[in-house]
Amino acid sequence: MTKYQAMMCENPRVHLDLIATLNPATLLPDCEEDPDHECLQVMEEVFSSRPDLKDVPLDKYDLQLFTDGSSYMDDGKKVSGYAVVSTEEVIEAKPLPGHTSAQLAEITALTRALEISEGKRVNIYTDSKYAFMTVHAHGALYKERGLLTSSGQQIKYAAEIAALLEAVWKPSAVSIMHCRGHQKGHDEIPKGNRRADQAAKAAAKPPPPTEDQAKVLICKQEPQPSMPNYEFYMNLRKFEPHGEFIEIILHKWQDDYELLELNHDYIQWLFPTRTKGRNFYSTPLNPQETRLMVNTSEVQQRLRRAYKMMLKFFGVKIVGEEEDKETTEVERAENFASRFENLTTNPHNNLRITRILHSLGELGAEEYQVPLVRFFLKEILIKNRLLRMKKSAMNFFIPAVRDSQDRQDLLFFAWRYYLPKEEFIWGNHGELARYKPKPVVAALLPAPLSEWTPVYSEKEKKWLTEEPGGYGEDGWFQMENGRIVLPATLAPEIVRALHASTHGGREMMEQQLEPHFYVPGLSAICKATAQQCVTCAKKNNPRTGPSQPPGKQPIGLSPMASLQIDFTVLPPCKGYKYLLVMVCTLTGWVEAFPTRTEKTTEVVKSLMKE
Repeated sequence: MTKYQAMMCENPRVHLDLIATLNPATLLPDCEEDPDHECLQVMEEVFSSRPDLKDVPLDKYDLQLFTDGSSYMDDGKKVSGYAVVSTEEVIEAKPLPGHTSAQLAEITALTRALEISEGKRVNIYTDSKYAFMTVHAHGALYKERGLLTSSGQQIKYAAEIAALLEAVWKPSAVSIMHCRGHQKGHDEIPKGNRRADQAAKAAAKPPPPTEDQAKVLICKQEPQPSMPNYEFYMNLRKFEPHGEFIEIILHKWQDDYELLELNHDYIQWLFPTRTKGRNFYSTPLNPQETRLMVNTSEVQQRLRRAYKMMLKFFGVKIVGEEEDKETTEVERAENFASRFENLTTNPHNNLRITRILHSLGELGAEEYQVPLVRFFLKEILIKNRLLRMKKSAMNFFIPAVRDSQDRQDLLFFAWRYYLPKEEFIWGNHGELARYKPKPVVAALLPAPLSEWTPVYSEKEKKWLTEEPGGYGEDGWFQMENGRIVLPATLAPEIVRALHASTHGGREMMEQQLEPHFYVPGLSAICKATAQQCVTCAKKNNPRTGPSQPPGKQPIGLSPMASLQIDFTVLPPCKGYKYLLVMVCTLTGWVEAFPTRTEKTTEVVKSLMKE
């Protein structure tokens, strides 16, 4: 210490002088003096809209009120309202204009509660943070700026907020408190808040018109077209004459083939079209009725049930119906022999099939048209069954299909198998010979299809001999609709190749492959391919299957098949901060790896490399 003292004091270049600079410490207030002001009091006076406004309940009060505002959509129309209630009754609940927002409704409710409490001591509860902050924090700021924002523009709801800040002075003493909305429980505050919420919602919804008002509205309305077909499908009326409700038909007539054959009145009601049927009491579809039936799920469900009932009557069924994996494709049912004989004996069923096809197209179920027409063409032209249906299929079934491309494909299919060819009069033979139905998109796969050699099993070859189509020069079997049949042994490999180029999910791969390839079990193959992809597992990290109950850890069936993984924090060393620990749930074997982060990429890297 003496050394440093000598260096400073005995150094001829150092001089010690007194200076006149003021010490800032002398400006500090004397701690013994009283404070100039009370900070909390100043904040309440400056920022609150009223100096004595409280946010805790008053001990002595005349009223305790709850307010709420509501704004929601009712039957496609926006409605708004507000309510002021006490613990015992609804004091005021009124609707507001439809364009009123929920915030404005809350401001209006709080303003009315303050006006109702004029000259009284009141506790007011609101679940609106916006209204609460307006009176407690933002009100004075709005007044100081003249109801303008920091950018100089007028604040939202300026007139209503000004009315609120004026109304806050009307009670003799007031406390405005915020409570959480939609609370459960039987305490006073949750019950009061729920009562205000219910009253505001009820006030927002306009009351039903009185009897006199209803009469005026009815007189002003334009006459609406009758909708008997819609009413029948909604199970509101029976078909005429002397008919039944549609649910009775779909339940009790299901297997009564004699009744379905001999009754000729139900079919015009079960499958309505825009043309008048033979039943005098049936009504053609009108545009409003058609739109309503297409957009009503209950109607669409019953339409498909009716379609399946009639298919069974014809000896046909939906593919996959028994396994709950329904498609639009159809095939022979178990009772096809007897039902085909009935179709041959009673050709009036051809008219029923034509009506069904037209009705499916008009009522939004046109995806069922092509499979049914192709099925009958295959039975007639390839399997030589139902020969009396041949002209009906060509003259009526094919034209009933709505999509022009699908109609042309069906016409090409019929021309291809029609014998004798010279009697085919439904299209130009030269144009049909040059027609190519829905060609396969070669660019779909990352590699040309020629990279694979098709090897069909004996079972597949036997099935393909009965399927219309033919083998190409490259050995692939192409169906009559242009789809290529993939052998079961090659299908997973080709699906994996497609997935590797796009990394699409199961649905995406199905949508890409199904229009161009026929793959048995395509959905299962796509699902397995997506689940086994390492890249997709890194990106998506899917959680499959139900979660285990707390406290239970699944045990693997083989060593390292099931791992319990977690990160633990370690002191940093050479850039490593964490330790990844893996424990085999079967053997208890432990593996640990130092990592720089605790991300999933570290887990994947350790699993793949270590």
